[in-house]
Amino acid sequence: MLLPALAMLALGVLSSCTDPEHSRDHPSGSFTDSSVQDEDRRSSTNGTERGDGHVSLVGALKGDLSEYNTGVFGDVAGYKNLAFVGKWYKGCPGSGVDIIDISQPLDPVKLSDTNDYSDTSMEDMQAIEIGGRDILAIGLQDCEDDSTPSVGKRGLELYDITNPSDPRFLSLFDTDSFGTDSGGVHELDLTGTPGGGVLALGAVPDLETNSSDSDKKNGIGDLLIWDITDPTNPALVGEWGVLDEPSLGSSLYDAVRQGGDDRTLLHSPRANPDGTRAYVSYWDAGVIMLDISDPSNPVYLGRTSYEEGEEGNAHSVDEARDGTILIQADEDLSPFEFEFTSNAFSGKRLMVEAPFAPSVVDLAGRKMDGEVVHVGRACPTGSINGSDSADPYLADPSGKIALIEGGGCLYDNKIARAQLVGATGAIVYNSADGGEEPVYMGGNDPVTLPDGLVVDIDIPVVSVERNTGLLLRDGTSPVTASAAAVFNGWGYLRFFDIRDPANPEQLSVFATENTNDETAVTEGRWWSAHNPEVRGNTVYASWFSDGVRVIDISDPSSPREMSSWTGEGTPEDAPAVEIWSVVPHGDLLLASDRNYGLYILKHTS
Repeated sequence: MLLPALAMLALGVLSSCTDPEHSRDHPSGSFTDSSVQDEDRRSSTNGTERGDGHVSLVGALKGDLSEYNTGVFGDVAGYKNLAFVGKWYKGCPGSGVDIIDISQPLDPVKLSDTNDYSDTSMEDMQAIEIGGRDILAIGLQDCEDDSTPSVGKRGLELYDITNPSDPRFLSLFDTDSFGTDSGGVHELDLTGTPGGGVLALGAVPDLETNSSDSDKKNGIGDLLIWDITDPTNPALVGEWGVLDEPSLGSSLYDAVRQGGDDRTLLHSPRANPDGTRAYVSYWDAGVIMLDISDPSNPVYLGRTSYEEGEEGNAHSVDEARDGTILIQADEDLSPFEFEFTSNAFSGKRLMVEAPFAPSVVDLAGRKMDGEVVHVGRACPTGSINGSDSADPYLADPSGKIALIEGGGCLYDNKIARAQLVGATGAIVYNSADGGEEPVYMGGNDPVTLPDGLVVDIDIPVVSVERNTGLLLRDGTSPVTASAAAVFNGWGYLRFFDIRDPANPEQLSVFATENTNDETAVTEGRWWSAHNPEVRGNTVYASWFSDGVRVIDISDPSSPREMSSWTGEGTPEDAPAVEIWSVVPHGDLLLASDRNYGLYILKHTS
């Protein structure tokens, strides 16, 4: 469903722009071999070779942060002789997108950055030429930092970077203008149109369900389409979401959710080169293909899908062979499937871990199990709306798993109290007015209780659906339960034939050795695919701890790794690589490392 104002906008406003120059698909800056012939001998011999390819380090630029391993750097993009590196919400420095001169790739130099905004993530960005000006588009998100009262900026931000040393702010389309807490633009894509205009496609995850209405439909989808022909005045011309699509709707929205990270939301949009088709990575709903020839009325064409038992998590995408082959990256940052079982019911139930408590993965046998006792709401003294009272414990959880009902006070307060009286773990379920879904628990570790006592949380904590909690509460004593982590691998690439978009055919998959190796599971390392980029018959894929992978898809039914780069030749004090993105740029590769900053690579075949 379109907002009434959107339906009144005509496509004719897109015709005033000169031919756009896309930062990802049509880079104007092309480096010849001579630009890297003088690299030092150390970096010229670094890289991984497979006999038909070699990736080597050319240059590097450490992000201007005080220390490594902060996990703040996000996506990378290239444009002319520039590179851009975004900032992720986890570290949330709020320090803008870095604009870097890469005309001398052995010695990249930071020229400037965009506006600083507290509590704001600037994860994704792209540049394009509009009307003779160089324009940078950035997606802004709130960092959702509960420790500060401020709220970050959210929406689509545009700059004139014709003088990259002095970026000039042009406009901000605030996605909170829809009257909901939107979260902001997570990822974006820019594209020219057949009529000579320029569109920005933005993913605003959960916008379509972020509503107080009983059906949770906001009337506008997770995909927003702006006309940015006039970058000083971006105009929303279209939107699309699963819930308002007649052939999909709420039945599919709920039915497709599966795996350990079961969600239906738009993570990333991608347009084809002529701006007539959009590929939107919709997590457990797969990659959805839309005809956007008329951006005010996107038309559903088809989608990829998952078999029962697969994790899901369609994260990002690119096309090959003139739009007949689709390369889909599934991001799975937890290689474990969580199984919750009990003698109080049959089968397995949904569970969610508390981020402030030890993970089940790190426990002996990778499970929390034992007898369960219901202790009630379990709020400690001074935590209930400023009252000095405390909830009475309904049973003694010492040496057992405490079953706790939500409501009344902070979750970390409930867990700290249970730990202090000897519980070996905790299971939380929602109160009657808190909803049926498992609680996504916020909290601190250590936690300071109202009486000033500081408690380090060292027991595992999971939440379950309310009906699961009630079965545990009312089961025949002794009630036992088990929360177990079962290894099921990390995310990987899928290849589809999409000549008939209504019936995509999966041709093959590609995974690294570490993707399905449980022995490689190490704290702080991620062995998942992240973002793919295609040039001809070559896919360049970022793979976090597995670096950059270079894959030959001459036969897309049998992808073959040609070479890779996992940090060979990086500066001595650089941390182990965690490659967020890699994009071909001229004859170079630009790679962003979430703990370091920018790496400039070269792939020679």
